[in-house]
Amino acid sequence: MRSLSYNLIFRWFASCLLALVCLAHTPSGFAAEEAVAEQTPGESGFWVANEHNIQDISVELGIAGRFKLGSWTEVRLSLPSDAFESQANVTVIALDSDGVPVEVKAPVPETVNGRMNYRVPVKIGRRSSNLQIHFVTGEPGNSQTTIREIPIVDLAEPIQATQRWFLQIGADLGMADALQRYSSRLGDTTVLLPLSEPSQLPEAWYLMEGVDLVVWTANDSAQVEKFQPKQLEALQEWLKLGGRMVMSVGARAPELIADSKPLARFAPGKFDRMAEVRDTTELEALVGREARIDRAVGGALTVAVLKETIGVSRVVEGSRQASYPLWIRSAVGFGTVDFFSFDFTADPIASWEGREPLLKILLEDISDRQEETKNAAPTGRSVAHFGYTDIAGQLRMALDQFPGVRNVSFFMIGAILVVYLVLIGPGDYFFLRRFKLRMEWTWVTFPVIILLASIGIWRLATWSKGTALKLNHVEVLDVDMASSTVRSTSWFHLFSPETKRYDIRIQPTHIPATAWNQLESWQGLAGSGLGGMSARQSISTVPTPYAIDFAPGDLTDASLKQVPIQIWSSKTLMGRGWGEMDEFEAEPLNERESELIDGVLHNPTNMTLTDCYVFHGRWAYFVATLPANGTARLVPGQSVQNTGKVLKRRRVQELSEGDSLWDRQSTDVARIMEVAMFYSAAGGPGFTNLSNRFQSYVDLSSHIHGDRAVLVGKVEQPASQVQIDGAPAAEGDSQTWSYVRIVYPVQRRSDSETAQR
Repeated sequence: MRSLSYNLIFRWFASCLLALVCLAHTPSGFAAEEAVAEQTPGESGFWVANEHNIQDISVELGIAGRFKLGSWTEVRLSLPSDAFESQANVTVIALDSDGVPVEVKAPVPETVNGRMNYRVPVKIGRRSSNLQIHFVTGEPGNSQTTIREIPIVDLAEPIQATQRWFLQIGADLGMADALQRYSSRLGDTTVLLPLSEPSQLPEAWYLMEGVDLVVWTANDSAQVEKFQPKQLEALQEWLKLGGRMVMSVGARAPELIADSKPLARFAPGKFDRMAEVRDTTELEALVGREARIDRAVGGALTVAVLKETIGVSRVVEGSRQASYPLWIRSAVGFGTVDFFSFDFTADPIASWEGREPLLKILLEDISDRQEETKNAAPTGRSVAHFGYTDIAGQLRMALDQFPGVRNVSFFMIGAILVVYLVLIGPGDYFFLRRFKLRMEWTWVTFPVIILLASIGIWRLATWSKGTALKLNHVEVLDVDMASSTVRSTSWFHLFSPETKRYDIRIQPTHIPATAWNQLESWQGLAGSGLGGMSARQSISTVPTPYAIDFAPGDLTDASLKQVPIQIWSSKTLMGRGWGEMDEFEAEPLNERESELIDGVLHNPTNMTLTDCYVFHGRWAYFVATLPANGTARLVPGQSVQNTGKVLKRRRVQELSEGDSLWDRQSTDVARIMEVAMFYSAAGGPGFTNLSNRFQSYVDLSSHIHGDRAVLVGKVEQPASQVQIDGAPAAEGDSQTWSYVRIVYPVQRRSDSETAQR
């Protein structure tokens, strides 16, 4: 009998310990480490099942054998067209950043030369994981299943989310050597990858999400002809939605960028003619080289002359009557193009000693000069302390703080354990002695103490974690007036009071665009800190996958199905949307003296914008309100402030220029977004001591230093609504931060006018 009572004691004690562990569980996604299955030597992957007896299968991943963790990429499958007797359902399963399997159903294949070719969009969150490919034919109960499992590293080499990825098309223009000799951290954190085959370029723009820069040496018309129209359209869309390109042309320009030619869409103007330039003093002065370019080989510099150019001419040679822009930086939607009208790989530039310094200047613009400072380099200690080195990681940490969700300290847990042990031991004994009860009454008092303690612990747990589903949602809606391009970027965290699976979809409500496209997916943590995509963590407890569900026949519309969230845990998700709005006729803003601008600001949305700032060059203008579908006038000198001081919230009399105000432990979402949206203009890593390599497309700093002005304002409600199981989250249990940015073209003064002044 006594041994039975001891067993009962131990069982109740174990249950209470379990409840206490739940108390300490903080709202974070469940972690995972991928189990790498054994494979036969010499083979890429292995058959888990092969009921279709497939012997010939080809699997490729990423672009030229590389992909970036946490970004969309592509799996390409190829099988004989007679591999299945009936139509097969094909799905690809990869692990997300928490190690939970995610499946994507393959679209209808394309049959070419007797083979079925599948192109499947995926996101991979664990670098050491396996990729599973499922083929199922027949009806339920009478089906055949084939499963191929392949280690990711056998298919492609992962690129860390904290690294930059430069994709090179055409001959190397010297970028590889410049990166190797570059004195800052850029060379150590950048992967330059030549595109070996044009067929490897995706046909959907978001499958290039992990690419930071495309470097294209356009001097081979035969190579350009190998690209399919869909691929060039995808590259153009990627550029408009925040990509960046460096293009160098030369003698082949008439075949490539003239009207109706394949690459004309990327040129910042219309091709006019080819010309020879002998006076290159401006280009030589830029790099600090006295040696003339044409003396290297005794010939002139051949350049492509454009007319009706847009953007900012960084280097212009010639006179007012005959000027030749050699380097033009132009905005294309939310992306930028650095266009060089000469060929870096041909003489005289190829033999010029100033070629590498010129590329270094270009790389400094891309990398942000402040990144060269030693104190801007994230240290291993910082990773261990904060868990992140990228500003996207700080936003993730801030969004994981939910109102009404309290973290119980380990001190409190220890105190509860001590009190519990005292109550069930000496407390029970002295209670019976105090009231002069027989010891046999412990059969009553002991279970009562356990029951009351369990109820108390459970009530404490529900008080600290809550019983309602909670949502934190940040959205940035961007509108480009020049190209009529609209995009949205959403980050949202769900906190679940129970272990449950959810269907999640983002529904646009106030987006001024037609034919809207929307993708939802998981959001990873960049880096190797705790929870990072490059870290090694414990095995996932969720074997059943959830789905990124694409609409039938449409790879630009996806929602999330059956997303698992454990009790008192959160899941980090994101969405990207894009579309085109009807052309909006509005006069561009005008640049006056000292880069001051004036003009009429138009709001093409049906949302009222408040607390607005307009950024252009080194100036920022405050606009209290921009009415829905209304206008506001911008007057030069009125409410004007310095851009850097506005973004840094700096007061000259308080801090010197070298001091930093940034708190890397801050969970102020509004403040984090202020800096993330204009990261480089705020000072970049020199100010935040954080990088911005994972989702750098959010930063529009490059637009405010050219022929564009960017207005940012707050709105009360997001332009999109997060729907959970078909219904929006309750207002009392959700927090939202919503911003609208409008990019306006600016009519800049000509170079001749600037020279006259």
